[in-house]
Amino acid sequence: MGNSDKILSVDISSEKVKVGIISDKLELETVSIQEYDTIDEDINGFAKRLDMEDIWNKVKLGIKNVIKENKPENIIGISSCGQRMATVFLDKQGNEIYGGPNTDMRGIDSAYLIEDEFSEEELFNITAHSPFLMFTLARLLWFKEEKEDQYEDIGKILMLDDWIVYKFTGEFYTDYTSLGESLLFDVRKKRWSLKIIEAFDINPEMLPEIVEPGTFIGELTPVLMNEFGIKQKVSVLKGCGDTQANLLGMGAIENGNIGISLGTTAPIHLVVDKPIIDPNLNFWTECHVIKDKWLIEASTGGTGRAYDWFKNAFISDSKRDQNDIMDEFLRKSIPGARSTYAFLGPELMAIKDQTSIKRGVFIFSPPSMIGEELPKLENFAQSAIEGICFGILENFQALHQFTQIETKIYCSGGMAKSYEFCKILANVLDQEMSVPQFKDSAFIGCAINALMGLELYQDYKSIIENLIKFEKFSIESQISNDYKKIFQEWKNLKKKISQL
Repeated sequence: MGNSDKILSVDISSEKVKVGIISDKLELETVSIQEYDTIDEDINGFAKRLDMEDIWNKVKLGIKNVIKENKPENIIGISSCGQRMATVFLDKQGNEIYGGPNTDMRGIDSAYLIEDEFSEEELFNITAHSPFLMFTLARLLWFKEEKEDQYEDIGKILMLDDWIVYKFTGEFYTDYTSLGESLLFDVRKKRWSLKIIEAFDINPEMLPEIVEPGTFIGELTPVLMNEFGIKQKVSVLKGCGDTQANLLGMGAIENGNIGISLGTTAPIHLVVDKPIIDPNLNFWTECHVIKDKWLIEASTGGTGRAYDWFKNAFISDSKRDQNDIMDEFLRKSIPGARSTYAFLGPELMAIKDQTSIKRGVFIFSPPSMIGEELPKLENFAQSAIEGICFGILENFQALHQFTQIETKIYCSGGMAKSYEFCKILANVLDQEMSVPQFKDSAFIGCAINALMGLELYQDYKSIIENLIKFEKFSIESQISNDYKKIFQEWKNLKKKISQL
């Protein structure tokens, strides 16, 4: 690979279209980020839709923006990732009938059809996933019931990343990472589940061929080459789900590694070397990018949402950067935040408790308490961050039931950009934590897939060892011990709050 060669990475997350140029040294050189809106299709907000034309236009604009700052002739490969549960249905002419985000729950109206065919245990034993209403199968059955004409016109079922590849090349392929969230995939056999497909009379021609992440799919179409001002041929390599791209970009690829992806939510993944199905039907099992590795997932819930809500609710009027203010608060405060506790959503993954109403709560010493030093805004900020870390800790501890070997923690994502947050999280987890130089690790994961697909490296491990730089966050024994006591108090209070 020449010193001037570049990889173009595309990441469609829950709220943003992100495009980046990655160097041959896995350095993120240029980024374009654009927000997009999700459309509510019913008054209750259950049915949501993506404006696929708008998203595609923003993908193209993002590419044009980053190319302006780089020489287009240096781009040799394109790879991508997308939110794992997002689904796109194309008609028989290749036009978009429907694009659904990971928050579209229209399938709630069709869940009974699935329950009539499979018990929860039977379906979980095949797919290692629940609940039913969030995934591709339930949405597909909704169209079959509610939009019969559109259902009959469906030519291809794609996950969001598959759709990006299709738009670049005109080819239909999928991979085994995002498919884990389709409820059509046999996670043990790493193929479409014939049992599920036959049970619901799904036309096999709707289902694209499954390939490995990093597979060469084709070249960028001449129309797009002309639009982007690219004259040389550019290879398009199959990407993966955004979470798997994050894990790859942060270096979590070996058995016993635990990767924490700090985005809008915070899924935590344990890397294992065989498909382990949770007997309690709670924690999900998925395929990693790495051919012989699987993942056990525990989702902490809305960590990034809680963090952003606190900033916008309490410090939005400041002229300074909100993240800088939060870091300053964290430097000033102490563990326990003067007996202030926050319960803003992040907690142990509990699929069967999804329907219960959660209450956002702060618990603190009121002004009427004599002799107590009252909490300040910095303490409330500290408690919000500690509450997020405690939610991560609950899931981190739960994942250890699935492994007998020593674990190693990796972390990336938006909140990992905060040095102060990473210090707290490492101490709460009571274990050293590795954070990559570039926290937007989905971009890096996409580029790694491209390097593999272009056969410029022989294995993922050598890429990570040679090209990714890490910062280590060690624990401070006294602080970590303090957090063990604070965490127990937080858990005890959470039990009482759950009864509200």
